[in-house]
Amino acid sequence: MTGTGAIVLVLMALVGALVILGLGLLSFRIAGDRGSMCPPMPAAYRDAERPWRRGTLRFTEDRLSLRGAGGPSVGPWMRGNLDLGVAGPLGTADAAALGGATLIRVPVSYGTARFELALGEQHYTALRSWVEAVPPGWNSHVA
Repeated sequence: MTGTGAIVLVLMALVGALVILGLGLLSFRIAGDRGSMCPPMPAAYRDAERPWRRGTLRFTEDRLSLRGAGGPSVGPWMRGNLDLGVAGPLGTADAAALGGATLIRVPVSYGTARFELALGEQHYTALRSWVEAVPPGWNSHVA
């Protein structure tokens, strides 16, 4: 095999590997979004005074989860067990760390677990509406 033929073969293998990798990432994204009620929302998460972790907040019909950058997830939390506290502005240091002075800090209780979310105002409104809406079949006979 000549030097040119070897280079062409290596380039073809590289292109094939990139195509397979791209298709794999696309299918992972599609599978991750299956059942989502809305597009992923940018958010940050922290518990027990740990540093904020950025990610995307996703909710389905009955679950909320936060997928971090690079794939690690937090949750899922069941909709009926989430309790959103009183939202307020982020502190100056937190806003600087997250790069968003307009973000809202939302304390959340889930059973005995306590954590905080940082969201944009429109995403907080969507999350609050979703949590407070009555899930299908729960107390549906209440007038």
